[in-house]
Amino acid sequence: MQDKNALDIKLSLAPEVEVVMSEVQRDYLEEEMAETIPQMEKGQINISGVYAYKDGDKLEVKFYIVNGLNQEINLEKVPLKIITSTGEEIAYQVFDLKGMGNIPPCSARPGKIYFNKGNVFIDEIKHDDWKLVFDGNMQAVKYADIEFEKFPEDMTEKDKNAFNEFLKKIRKIEKGQFAANVFTMLQYKNGDILITLVLRNGADKEVEIEKLPLTLEYENKEIIFSAIYTLEDFKISAQKARILSVVVKKDILLKDEVDLTKAKLVFNLYN
Repeated sequence: MQDKNALDIKLSLAPEVEVVMSEVQRDYLEEEMAETIPQMEKGQINISGVYAYKDGDKLEVKFYIVNGLNQEINLEKVPLKIITSTGEEIAYQVFDLKGMGNIPPCSARPGKIYFNKGNVFIDEIKHDDWKLVFDGNMQAVKYADIEFEKFPEDMTEKDKNAFNEFLKKIRKIEKGQFAANVFTMLQYKNGDILITLVLRNGADKEVEIEKLPLTLEYENKEIIFSAIYTLEDFKISAQKARILSVVVKKDILLKDEVDLTKAKLVFNLYN
C-alpha cells in the first residue's frame, strides 16, 4: 500500500544516455526501479542495489540513487558498503559518483560500480542476502543555477546565444562559490590582447569585484604578463553571471611574441 507521504519518484537519465535510450529500455528501467527502490519521504537520499555479481576480479553492482530532496544533487566521493541481513559488512569501497551527473529532485538514476577484489571480504555473495548502503556521511553537492544577469545593449542575438551555450558547457559551480572562465583571448594587430571573461556568482547575495589580478603564463610558468585591474561599480547579483572584457596593453607584455594557444590565464578574485 502506497504511503500517502511517500514521494512520487521518476526515472532520471543522464542527458547523454537519454538521447540513445529506446522506449523499450526505458520501460524496463522504470519497472526495475519500481521493484527495487523503497518508498521514501521528502528530504531523504537513498541508494538501492539491483544485483551484485563477479566480473573477473571485480564485483559489479548495479544500483539506483534516489534523490528525495527538493533540489538537484551531485554525489562526489561516497563510501559504500555491502551488508547482510544481520548487518555483517562484506564489502567496502569509496567511489567517485560525480560522473552520474546532476540528479533532479524526486527522481532515481541508475548506475554501476565495481568493488575491487581486495575490498570484498567473502568469496560468494548470496543473491537474496545483501544490501548496498551508504557508510557514514556522503558528499551531496548543491550546484548553483546560474544565468546571465544582463548583456551589453548592442550585443547581437548570435553572440548572446554563443555566451548562453558557453555557460551551459562550462563546469558548474557549487552554491556559495564564485568563478571566472575565459570565453576568448585574442591579440590585435597592434599587439594588445583582448580577454573576455564570464564571471559567475553562486552566492545568495550580490558580489562586487573591485580589483581583478590577472596573470597570463605558459605551462612552464613563464609569465607573459601580470597586472591588477581596478573595476568600477562591477556588481554581480546572486546566482547570476556577467561578461567582462579586459584589454591588456602591449607595453606590459614581457614577451615580444605571444602564442595564446599555449597560454593559460591565472587569476584570484577579491573585493
